Amino acid sequence: MGLVFNSSSTTGDLPSNAVVAQTLVDAANNTTNNFSVSINPSTVTVLSSPVSTPFTPANATLTTVASTTSTTLPTASTTTTTTAATTVGISIIPVTFKSRLDTFTSDLNNPLSARFIQRTATITSQLKPLFKNDFPSLINMTIVKYRNGSIDNFFDLSFSSTSVPNNTQIANVLINASSFVTGFDIDVSSIIVNNIPSGGVAHKISLVTASCLVLLSLLLSSHQ
Repeated sequence: MGLVFNSSSTTGDLPSNAVVAQTLVDAANNTTNNFSVSINPSTVTVLSSPVSTPFTPANATLTTVASTTSTTLPTASTTTTTTAATTVGISIIPVTFKSRLDTFTSDLNNPLSARFIQRTATITSQLKPLFKNDFPSLINMTIVKYRNGSIDNFFDLSFSSTSVPNNTQIANVLINASSFVTGFDIDVSSIIVNNIPSGGVAHKISLVTASCLVLLSLLLSSHQ
């Protein structure tokens, strides 16, 4: 036999398997009922039900053969691995130097112009390897802009924050490179590192040293 409930009923509105089975068992045990068929209460079985509520009455055998509601349990636990991200701090040092032998033109204001791209490649290809050689913590060298006068060159040096050279060390790379770079010149007296004039101090020291050597040479020659 089958029981049909109102189609608008939700699963929560339906009676449990136990209630359905017990109702039939109670009816079979009620001697006042005049059923046209004989019902053995011990054989009452729920074959299919949208409600999964296992229950066996005291005087009936209740077996759920199939159910439209099933729950699939995972056969293995899921392991979530979280990898901690390591953030490396970056220190950016702005650097400026003047190229007195070069002439500024308006196309250097445009980062997409052929001259801007060519000058950037010329400066970067020669200076970046020098900075990288002296400072392994260098991450990148980025040309920022050019400005009239003759040409002021602005660029940023990015270093790992764990190892950042000081202003003098950075300026010395430019001072040493000034004697052999090609395609542009470096006025060592114009070097500014991290907004602090640096190259000019080293340049003045070298001039003082040279002057002393010349004076010493004159004094020695006068005594001969």
